[in-house]
Amino acid sequence: MISAARVRQGAEAPLQGALLMLLILATCWIIGLLEAFGVNRPLAIPASIVVGLLLGTWTLRWMYVVLAVLMTAAAIGIWSPLVPMLAAPFVRSDPPNLANVDAVFVFSGSITSRGLVSGEAIDRLLTGIALRAKRPELPLIVSVQRSPERPQRLSSMPDQQALIGLVPASGGVEWIDSVASTRDEAVRLTRRAFQARWKRVALVTSPMHTRRACATVEAMGMAVTCVVAPWRVAGWPPRTASDRIFLMRRLIYESLAWAQYRITGWASWS
Repeated sequence: MISAARVRQGAEAPLQGALLMLLILATCWIIGLLEAFGVNRPLAIPASIVVGLLLGTWTLRWMYVVLAVLMTAAAIGIWSPLVPMLAAPFVRSDPPNLANVDAVFVFSGSITSRGLVSGEAIDRLLTGIALRAKRPELPLIVSVQRSPERPQRLSSMPDQQALIGLVPASGGVEWIDSVASTRDEAVRLTRRAFQARWKRVALVTSPMHTRRACATVEAMGMAVTCVVAPWRVAGWPPRTASDRIFLMRRLIYESLAWAQYRITGWASWS
């Protein structure tokens, strides 16, 4: 007959493993690994519990090591100046000489469940609108973001049109629809620029995105002026722990994205 003590002993390791995996998952979310790898967070929770139950049966020591490494990395990112120092080279800001610019292009971002521009995307759009207002005759090119759940019904375009309409301008507005990545936007923009014979385009995007976005367009033969949009989602340069957490997430995301873009030849660091 199996004793209660033996049952408790056999269940203890898997339960520890499940708890450790949840802690590992939470730490990965804090430092931005889930976002960087495109992990679905609601599905990740039950999946991590199952993985933890299985791994806990075999080994707990390596799970403790992984958790300790991740938590140390999170602590360094939150409370030390290391992350801002590492992030600084990813930001590129060129003198915005609009006299040499043929168009203003705004990179897209996220939208809410109601189709409203949100987060970094609204910072980019507002900066692009303000930039174009200095030379109202310039064409404004805007990427359209669609909801992954309802791509045919939910688009950022109505909200973008409303915001752009607040500042009258003589230049037209052109739309790049249904883009999935920075690479998509660069390809579509370059194609339009060559058709219109534009020589230089002002590119507006978030601070940590500037280096990769501008390099991707430049790799296709376009001359660009890189314009940094302000961050309202976090302070730049970071001043608080929450600022550094957000910056750490962007640093990890951009580091992995740069690795992909350099391996594929889509962009080169300059």
